Amino acid sequence: MTHQEVYRMVEKSIEGLKVDPALCRGEKPGQWSYKLKDATIWIDVFEWNAGSGKYYIQVMSPLCVVPDLKTQEFLLDVLEINYKLVGCSICKKGDWLYILNLREIEGIDQSEIDATLDRVGFYSTDYYGKLAFKFEGCWTPKPPADITGSRG
Repeated sequence: MTHQEVYRMVEKSIEGLKVDPALCRGEKPGQWSYKLKDATIWIDVFEWNAGSGKYYIQVMSPLCVVPDLKTQEFLLDVLEINYKLVGCSICKKGDWLYILNLREIEGIDQSEIDATLDRVGFYSTDYYGKLAFKFEGCWTPKPPADITGSRG
């Protein structure tokens, strides 16, 4: 399977969500970004090391910033949630938590891409709501941050 074939499958999956993939394309080939309900979804098909021929697909969504209060309780809850996820994980990079699926493109098919986009979007929206409710008041109000530089 080539990365161009995966590009076509990703765009077919995005179309299946009633979103125009042409409007979602990123700056580089193999990048897409779209918003579905309350979730922002980023998709990257990339070569790990230039010239290696080994390609991966990463689908991720920013979940939330780690709260300022009850941080340990919050992170323990996130670990419990992580155990329940199918085909995804919650990961932390900097102050942000993300819903993430990362795998090689080898052997991937259309149904797996469809399911991954569905899962990442659902988990991001669902668990954001649950965590925001349970830990309400634990985040210090801050000016809006530009999270676009957090990809990767």
